[in-house]
Amino acid sequence: MPVVHNTYISRYLPILLTVLAIITPASYAKTPKPVAVVSNSDATLTFCYEDKQLLPYYAGNSNNVAELPGASIEHLRAATAATGVNLQLIRLPWLRCLQGLKDNSIDALIASVETERLHYTVYPKLANGEPDTNRAFNQLGLCLAHRFDNPITDKIKSKTEQFSVARALGYRPIPMPSNAVIIGVHSIEKALDLVVSKRVDATTMLCQLNGLDAKEHHLNLLPIQLMYPPIHQSFGYLMLSNSFYQRYPQLSEQLWNALPKTLDKARYLEYLNVTE
Repeated sequence: MPVVHNTYISRYLPILLTVLAIITPASYAKTPKPVAVVSNSDATLTFCYEDKQLLPYYAGNSNNVAELPGASIEHLRAATAATGVNLQLIRLPWLRCLQGLKDNSIDALIASVETERLHYTVYPKLANGEPDTNRAFNQLGLCLAHRFDNPITDKIKSKTEQFSVARALGYRPIPMPSNAVIIGVHSIEKALDLVVSKRVDATTMLCQLNGLDAKEHHLNLLPIQLMYPPIHQSFGYLMLSNSFYQRYPQLSEQLWNALPKTLDKARYLEYLNVTE
């Protein structure tokens, strides 16, 4: 057996030990482990909407999902399908939907951006922090609705002659001409009755949906006409809970991006003609 001289060992042992240190399994243990990515099919969005009919958005007056559920539900189904998100629908009174979003027991609802909701909602934003209207769920316009034989246009232009506008109690104030006098009533139906009976000059009604002129079906049976352009426009956003967005930030952005691509404007208009 050949003899290995001590001088040979002393010369090459440090090099050998360095090589062994590099290839030892312990060095591999320091490499960061890949982060598990949850696939889209594993994500479920629990969406809450009101248990009262609100056409064209929601159909049916119960806690059950109607066979023809409303244009907003059809739109949401298309967007979640396009992004591979499972969808669970829940119908509750509106305030309970808001509370569920606040305590993270539900994941999403459709609402406007309001200051009091900012601390518990997440919605699509521009780089400057403003709401991204291009990724809004829907847009609506409100017009003044008046009797066809009421010269309300002249009253508005006069700036000095007052005119009355009936609006349902609980609705948020919207900008009005300076000579408008707001009359609070208990319902939209009551507001229309006052207009038809000439006891007030006007009320506000839906007249635009997603950039298209729109008219609720029952107005065709009344001596009412809508005054364009809309006096007010607003946007509804897919509001996500803080918990859902923190779990699925990229998926949330994909879902918001899918909304304008899956919007069927004609379907919203078709639901306005539903009579039951």
